[in-house]
Amino acid sequence: MYLLLLSKLVSALRANDSDTFRRWLSGGIQDLGRPAVEELMLEWMNPHLTVDEMDRLVGWHLGVSLLKQSLQWF
Repeated sequence: MYLLLLSKLVSALRANDSDTFRRWLSGGIQDLGRPAVEELMLEWMNPHLTVDEMDRLVGWHLGVSLLKQSLQWF
């Protein structure tokens, strides 16, 4: 169950799909308990994330969308 949850959370994060991420996170907390999911995210998920993915995760937690925007020079 842990590996399935981890893979689904990382997949949703990489797809920039906050709704799916939150659904899996909520389901994981209900099934495994909050301490287990916190450990999963801190010990297993964080080492595998890029800086952009970590920023996106923090942004989602704060309710902000962090999409990369291209700059156009005129």
